[in-house]
Amino acid sequence: MDDVSPERAVMIRLRARLAVVERAAWFGLVQAMRTQPAETEAYLAAERAKCAEGFGQRGWAADLTEAERRMLGAEVDAGLAGLIADAKAELG
Repeated sequence: MDDVSPERAVMIRLRARLAVVERAAWFGLVQAMRTQPAETEAYLAAERAKCAEGFGQRGWAADLTEAERRMLGAEVDAGLAGLIADAKAELG
């Protein structure tokens, strides 16, 4: 790793941690969709609603500007919606 700067190494390690957590969460989601698809979809729909309210009216992530919170909220919403679509596709 002599050719990786210390700053880039920190970023790469954080990305690797995120990838590991993402894969573990994906496994859990697919398992939940196999065993309780309707309940899992309902749960994620409720989470989407909570996040929309939280990043919108309740002002979660108060350290961000309003525009940044809107962007974050939209990204979270799209990510949660994509999870359901991807899990359904994975299961056929």
